[in-house]
This record gives sequence, structure tokens and C-alpha cells, in this order.
Amino acid sequence: MIAIINRSYYKTAQRIFLHSLFWVCLTLMYVITYSRLDKDNAWVLILKDLLAVVTIFYSTAYIVIPKLFMKGKYILCFFWIILMYVWWGILTYISILYIKEFLEPTARLGMYIQAALKNGLLGLFKLDILPFYLLDYMYLVSLPLGLKIMQALVNIRNEKIKLELKNTELALKNAELAINNLQLELGFLKHQINPHFLFNTLNNIYILVSDNDPNGAASIVKLSGIMNYLLHESNQSILSLTDEVAFLESYINLERLRFSDKLQVRFHYTSDSQDYLVVPLIIFPFIENAFKHGPKVSRKNVWIKIDIEVKQGKLLMDVSNAISNIVKPLDYIGGIGLVNVRKRLELYYGDAYTLEIIEQADRYNVQLCMDLKHINDNMKSSKFKSCNNELIN
Repeated sequence: MIAIINRSYYKTAQRIFLHSLFWVCLTLMYVITYSRLDKDNAWVLILKDLLAVVTIFYSTAYIVIPKLFMKGKYILCFFWIILMYVWWGILTYISILYIKEFLEPTARLGMYIQAALKNGLLGLFKLDILPFYLLDYMYLVSLPLGLKIMQALVNIRNEKIKLELKNTELALKNAELAINNLQLELGFLKHQINPHFLFNTLNNIYILVSDNDPNGAASIVKLSGIMNYLLHESNQSILSLTDEVAFLESYINLERLRFSDKLQVRFHYTSDSQDYLVVPLIIFPFIENAFKHGPKVSRKNVWIKIDIEVKQGKLLMDVSNAISNIVKPLDYIGGIGLVNVRKRLELYYGDAYTLEIIEQADRYNVQLCMDLKHINDNMKSSKFKSCNNELIN
């Protein structure tokens, strides 16, 4: 496994600012949560959680991930998880002892303290209450560690694409074209998964789990599936279209969770066979852009429609999202990565695809049609002008 974590995207000052902002937001979240339990003594629990999460986060980011996880030393990673769990348990035990001896907890907090002291430190490993402790521990570390692990997965994928494109350079015997492809693929990777999507999704999952909402567990499974897909499945040159669509469905469902009732999403997929293959993540940027830019620039009547139909080896995708004529943010850039996506389509599908992008006053529409049989880089079909008609007829 590639042992590289690329931190060159951010300068030192930017990284310090982002980290500081993150810890401030997390502290506010703890303040709100623990104030409901015991307003007067919440500060003890907040300090305990911050000390635990900060040490776990930075040891993971700068020691465990680059020196163990990225080098495939998964057994040592497992023992590290146990060690951090014990560290969290010790801090928790010390904090409740302090509250019991020197403070006056509320009745609700007192019940928790009494139960924890009764079980002692060995309670961390008792089978009857182990699930309770593990869930509490997972809720605490899932948000900060999830962000860092996702960054590591994207960086792994980044480096593997570099190697893939270097091999393409040798195969095509065209150095200039290969360098352009390298820049194309790396640019595509930078926009592969929106960090705001991950942060908001983890935050929403945290709220669901805290409220014992059954959707919380399902959302964790979906996010885990996305991470597994990016790390393992998408490494292949081609894979099953069924797997690609399953990845898209998980992404769409998590975006539904992120935007809640503010966004109406319709996703429809039909296929006359389960045997089609496709280049991984070739159609994902169009769907991601619909979520990234549609809701961002529309304040009302926010909707997204995604239709994918596969028939006789031809794939037709129609993605539409609402936009409005409001003044867009200064940092808004429409169609991020679409130039790179076009080049990527040309690299893998040659002339066997058509792409049409239509921007109207109230909507943005992408229509993609491609021949799934033409995956070979050197295969050049016809201009593919009749693709839409074949699917409709």
C-alpha cells in the first residue's frame, strides 16, 4: 500500500485555522450536549472528551495512519484502537470520580456515575455492558477520525491514479498526452468527494445516533460502503455497473440526509442486464455537481432529478437540478471538474459517447450517452449521434 499522505493542499496557516475552527465547533457541540445532562458540571465532561479526542485524533493523523495503516500493519492498528479505548475509559473514570467527590451532580448524571463506579474500569470489557461503552466511544471519535480517515483514503486513491497514468504514458507512447492525462486525473480526484458532504453527513449521523434514531445505524453503513468503494472497488480499471449504481445510491441517500426536507430528490435507474461494465466514477461527478451547486445557488423550489437507463449496451443519463437567478456567492464556480470529466470520457470511451450540458434560467441539465462496449482506450466508434434515438425507440 502506498505510504504517502499528501498535505500540500493546505499551507501551515490554513491548516492551523481549519483545525482551530473544527475544535471550536466540536467544543460547542459538547457544550450543548452535556448542558442538557448537567449544566453546572458539564465542563468536567467537556474537558474529558476534548482531551480524549485531541490525543486520539493527532496520534491517528500523524503516527498511526502514515506509519501503520498506510503500510498495511492492520494488527497493530487494531491494538492501537484497543489502547485508545482504554485511554478514553480511564479519563471517563477519573472524571466521574472527581464529580462524585468534589461536585454535586444532577440526579440524571448521578445515575450514570453510580453505574460506572459500580462496574469499575473492568466494566470496559464486561460483555453485558460492553456495547454501551463501545457505542459511547464510537460516537465520540467517529466525527474527527472519520474526516481524517476519508482524507487518507482519497490520498491513497490519488497516488494510485498517478501510477495508473504513468503506465498509460508508456502504453500510448505519447509523453505529452500522458502528462495531460495525469493532470486531468489528479484534478478529478481533488473534487471526487466534497469535504463539506463528509463533514455534514458525519454531523447528521452523530445527531441521529445521539437521538437513538434507527436511521443513524443505516447511515453509518452507507458511509462505510462509500469509503470501502473508494478504497477497494474503484481501484479496478472497469467494474460492474451494478456496483457503480449501488455506490451512487448510497451517496444520494446520504445527501438526502444532509439536506433533509429542504431538497427533493428523484433517482430512477433501469437496465436490461446485470452484466454491463463501466469505468469507475466516470458518471459520479455529474451527480455530485448537481448536489454541490444546485442547492448552493437555489433558495427555494430546490430539486434534483437523476435518470439512468441502460438498453442494448447504451447508457443514457439525464441529470437535472434547480437553479435560480439569485446573485451567486463570490466563491461559486459552476461546473467544477467538467472539463476534466470530458477528457476522462475521451480517454476511456473515445468517440463512443455524447455529452450535452444545458443551462436554462431555472435549471441545469446534463445528458450523457455512452456505449458501454467501448471501454478500450484505443477503440474509436462512430460519432454516436444516434444513441439517444436508439434508447428512446
